[in-house]
Amino acid sequence: MEPRASGRGPGRPTSHSGLYAREKLIEAATELFASQGVAATTFAMIAERAKLTPAMLHYYFRDRGQLLDAVVEERLSPLIAGVWGPVAEGTAAAEIIEGVVQRMIDGIEKMPWVPSTWMREVLNEGGLLRGRVVRRLPFKKIGILSRSVTRARAEGAANAEIDPGLMVFSVIGLVMMHMATIRLPAEIFGRKVPDGAALSRHIRGLLIHGLQAAGGSKAARRVKRKAGSRRK
Repeated sequence: MEPRASGRGPGRPTSHSGLYAREKLIEAATELFASQGVAATTFAMIAERAKLTPAMLHYYFRDRGQLLDAVVEERLSPLIAGVWGPVAEGTAAAEIIEGVVQRMIDGIEKMPWVPSTWMREVLNEGGLLRGRVVRRLPFKKIGILSRSVTRARAEGAANAEIDPGLMVFSVIGLVMMHMATIRLPAEIFGRKVPDGAALSRHIRGLLIHGLQAAGGSKAARRVKRKAGSRRK
């Protein structure tokens, strides 16, 4: 008796792969992108890491472009939306920054592959995810932050040297850089690796106190007066 045909075409997923094969492949891809970059990652490497066949990978993603679209749309876009979604017009700049920083760190702690991939493939000139990510940025929400900083400057509540249009790059860049190098201070100086809460306080402190108008706080004025008296 001849064996019964399975009814599956070439490359179709077998039953043992279950419903999670596609998720496993995307997860494997993000891990490899973080460790060695997009350009150095082949379909064969992704399939091997996911413990699936290259045919399975080609079944779900016909080429690398389709895979990159899936990584951005299904992994990075939800993170971006979660970070910027709550930002509302009329909110103080410091409050916006606090929320964005905290939500970024919370999201990255669930997806630790993001910072190194972002540094390499989005911030880096020629990064292979830059165009895809930029197209999905919530520019209206980012504009709210810029306008909030502009208002604070006009009211004398923010440092006049700060460029409102660059503030978003400062916020995202600081978080991504610190999260990507979170273990470096421990390796170099033997310090304890900071947890998310400590890192959030540090970054928010840098950004928000740097946002304040020079000499605008009582503490800053006291320090300035003491420094002046010592010089005399």
